[in-house]
Amino acid sequence: TAGNFFQGRDYTPYWNLSNTPGSVPITEYKNWRTDDFANPNGYYNDYYHNPYWVIDNFRQKGRSDDVFGNIELNYKLSSWLTATYRIGATYSGSSNKYTQEAFTYSAFAKASGKSTAQTGDLVAKVYDDAAYSSRINSEVFVNATKTYGRFKFDALLGQSYRQITSKNQNLFVDNLGIPDVFNASVRKGDLIGGESNFKTRLERYFGKLSVGYNKWLFAEVTGSNDIDSRLANPYNFDAKAISFFYPGASLSVVATEAIPSLKSNTLSFLKFRGAISKTGNVNLGPYQLENTFSAPAGFPFGNTLGFTANNVLRQSSYQPEFVKNTEVGVEIGMFKNKVNFEASAYRQRNTNQIITVAYSAATGYPQALLNAADFTNKGLEFDLRLTPLVSLGDFNVDFKVNYTYQTNKVNSLVNGVDELAVGNLSFVRPGQPAYIFKVTDYVRDSSTGKVIVDRVTGLPTINPVVTQKGSSLPNHLLGLNLNVNYNNLSLSVVADYRSGNLIYSGIGPDMDFTGLSVRSGQNGRQPFLFPNSVYRDGTGKVVENTDIYTTGGYNFWSQAINTAVESNYLSSGAFWKLREIALSYTFPQSMFSGKAIKGVSVAITGRNLLTWLPKTNEFTDPEFSNTTGNAQGVNDRNNTPPTRIFGANVTFQF
Repeated sequence: TAGNFFQGRDYTPYWNLSNTPGSVPITEYKNWRTDDFANPNGYYNDYYHNPYWVIDNFRQKGRSDDVFGNIELNYKLSSWLTATYRIGATYSGSSNKYTQEAFTYSAFAKASGKSTAQTGDLVAKVYDDAAYSSRINSEVFVNATKTYGRFKFDALLGQSYRQITSKNQNLFVDNLGIPDVFNASVRKGDLIGGESNFKTRLERYFGKLSVGYNKWLFAEVTGSNDIDSRLANPYNFDAKAISFFYPGASLSVVATEAIPSLKSNTLSFLKFRGAISKTGNVNLGPYQLENTFSAPAGFPFGNTLGFTANNVLRQSSYQPEFVKNTEVGVEIGMFKNKVNFEASAYRQRNTNQIITVAYSAATGYPQALLNAADFTNKGLEFDLRLTPLVSLGDFNVDFKVNYTYQTNKVNSLVNGVDELAVGNLSFVRPGQPAYIFKVTDYVRDSSTGKVIVDRVTGLPTINPVVTQKGSSLPNHLLGLNLNVNYNNLSLSVVADYRSGNLIYSGIGPDMDFTGLSVRSGQNGRQPFLFPNSVYRDGTGKVVENTDIYTTGGYNFWSQAINTAVESNYLSSGAFWKLREIALSYTFPQSMFSGKAIKGVSVAITGRNLLTWLPKTNEFTDPEFSNTTGNAQGVNDRNNTPPTRIFGANVTFQF
């Protein structure tokens, strides 16, 4: 990142800390400027830096400012017709300065063979960036509500507009003439810089018509038409290409209102519902219909300009992504609505999904952005609310639980191809779940699945063909919510569960390399029998391995025969989490009668308190990811350990 001037993992605090033995009192090395043994010249580790030096030597300072506001105007045209206009604006500005201090290694450090000194002295550098963005949203609509006998009509018609404008400027100096002055004006050599400007507009026309009959039959139709500038080709503008329509309809019947005799002391409420809808989305950034070029390292060279194609091939036109959703459900209230249950089944057909896929590097573009996939999601959702579960005077307990079972399948891919790589070890294949892992694995016996080891060394062999495993998307999602109230004291607890997916822990090879993992400590770091292994005895037979040991220790766990095998770091993504516990107390109103302060409440909270993981996951939180894009389920060394968060607040009412 820019924070360590793109110098890789060896200049990050976490990586250097990971390579510090647990027996080293690392906090004693904090004062590296005055302590010769904490200074890079005298630090005990010849291969990795003092983390405190890294923290001090590579700094980032920044600030951000946000201003927002909105206005809403309402006008009642008649007793049944209302007009509304809303406008809101947001402005965000930010600036950041990244600095690298100069450091000159001593002659002794260089001559002694100290590895960290062999990379050379560090010169002072500075990187500055400044950005701003503004967003304007406006919406105008009229709403009509009218009743005719047993029929109630509700209609809405409107238009909305959104404009987003942003600008970014940056400059970089890779050699400052005065090391302690982090300003581009004291640079040596050329100034490196860049600028980007973006603007997008989205205009939407929308409408809705709802009809209710006698408070038990309800029908609704909706429609929206978007006009999105991100779909516009500036060299071949087509108004039809940037406009798309998506409708929806729903129907519900409240059976207990239609047939009052259904109501009883047991059954309080019964409703059936169904809906079908289509939604559209443009999953593109600004100006992504053009292939772009940027200046590579070393350019401009004097007065000579140079540009290289960026790595993603873009199309001259894209289709919006669409989701066609069909859903049916039932809602049941029992025992005077103290017990409420909802169940839904849905099917979503996702078409024209825009994803970045691997592409032939021979074209000059190792990746391409395409309308590449069509897939279907199916699921069942259940929601149970016990309100209250317990009620004893001032003591009440509410309990809520929701469960979702979801599956997905890829229907087709662009141009009829049978597989696309979408990054992060993930692939999509027709007929398979979305985002399946394909990873390196050991050569295995086809009949037993056991790893084949060398009959002399006891070491396995890496299979040159990647192996398909499971999906990174969970099938089971469970949420639990408990609320306990006694007089003015309240306790809430939130927990959830996920399972049915796999994760790849990219932090795993690093933990094995540094000896931090449980895996690398197996067998006392001594030679061992590779688990569930077999070997070929030279006669063509495959024999159970009971006496051929691997090298073990550093020579196995930190080497490619272990760390390059991605299946070693593939594990269940299941977890139970105690998400949050909050305890609050509201002081009685009688304490504040006739006073300026009308009420006071205090609360303490704890978040991310406990996580239970399967034995296969010894690495980190399954929800951690190295990206915010489509391909989830992969973490890396930049994901620091999970953090428990505790807080407290006091609220005054005036």
